[in-house]
Amino acid sequence: MNKLLASVLEIAIRESLTNYESKEESNSLGDLYLYHDNEDNSLVIYDDTDFVLNKVELPEDQPLLVHTLRQVLQQQGKEQLFERDYVIKPFTVSLVDKDFVVLEELFFLDNDTIQITDTIWTTIEKDLDNFLDDLLQ
Repeated sequence: MNKLLASVLEIAIRESLTNYESKEESNSLGDLYLYHDNEDNSLVIYDDTDFVLNKVELPEDQPLLVHTLRQVLQQQGKEQLFERDYVIKPFTVSLVDKDFVVLEELFFLDNDTIQITDTIWTTIEKDLDNFLDDLLQ
């Protein structure tokens, strides 16, 4: 993981939440949308009303790595950064294109729901296949 990029991303997300708190009409936040502008290598962070919370320039000659962004968000989740009164669950952080079409869900938080990733689903599917084979024999 690129430490400089991770540090910039971590600060940008923290500042975005601080900026959300200072908005006059801030009620509840259910999602964050991140848009990577390739032209100026910046990251724009929006709330769920398409309000720009933060825009940061990424380190020069370093592309935005989704893996690094996901790790930063997971770490912040473990640190309970998103456990704030105004954050409603389920809460997601998504990477979007310029038209706000979700390209990838980066982070998901809900106390009552377990999100099944591809890795977990593959394991469950294999176990179910083995169970069915044993049952039919």
